[in-house]
Amino acid sequence: MRALRDLRRAGALALAGALVLASLAGCVSAEADGEDAATPDAAAATGAVELRISAATTLKRAVDELIPEFEAAHPGVTVVGNYAASGVLQKQVEQGAPCDVFLSAGPDQVAALIEGGFISAETSRTLCSNDVAIVVSADNPAGIEGPGDLANAGRLTTGNPETAPFGTKSKEWLVNIGLWDGVEPRLVLAENAAQAIDYIVRGEVDGGLVFASEATNIDGVTVVYRAPASELSTPVRYVIAPTAATKQAELADAFVAFMLERQAQDALAQWGFRPVAETE
Repeated sequence: MRALRDLRRAGALALAGALVLASLAGCVSAEADGEDAATPDAAAATGAVELRISAATTLKRAVDELIPEFEAAHPGVTVVGNYAASGVLQKQVEQGAPCDVFLSAGPDQVAALIEGGFISAETSRTLCSNDVAIVVSADNPAGIEGPGDLANAGRLTTGNPETAPFGTKSKEWLVNIGLWDGVEPRLVLAENAAQAIDYIVRGEVDGGLVFASEATNIDGVTVVYRAPASELSTPVRYVIAPTAATKQAELADAFVAFMLERQAQDALAQWGFRPVAETE
């Protein structure tokens, strides 16, 4: 009998122990589940969101200056800038690179994205405009003062007409005034405006054709000539639009609206761009 009582007591203790362990396991599981559930809630509470923008290199200095103002007005939002030639950025969007807002230095890239369904025509807006300009280094060794001097200059630079809108418009201007055939063999093509300016500053070329904004507030270079708009087939027009794939639609729309407001337009003007009021 005593042995039976001991066996029953051992069984009861084992059962009680199992119940305690199960209870503890349930608490741990609940706490773990609570932590997992709390993580997104905490992120939501802090409003930690990234807004990714892809912008033409010519816009970098102005946009970098404006980003903190947008972030200040949208606590918890971080704007991440991606800068390259507009044609390169277009290909990135088409290949699925993360992008919420596209800022192009030309309308052709946006038109291609609209055709491919990556951007809506209804949401694209003219951001600003620019001028094709002849830019030289501060010492201007070749004495370039206008288009008539380009024929006698040495090497020159501009953007790749296939990918960089400033190169496309520079070629268009040279073709229209009859200088393209004479200048083309001496061109050093740059993939973006920053590279073209670097060639000029370092004296690797006698001068270059870039958008006027690229030489604004830059030491070591100066604009000696701005091409009249009448000598271009179409104006230099920058376009801004949210992408169709953005998961931050409201923020993307807000950024577009912000860039069209007076304060941002004034900042663009200080960097050598023509505000949208002078474009349309």
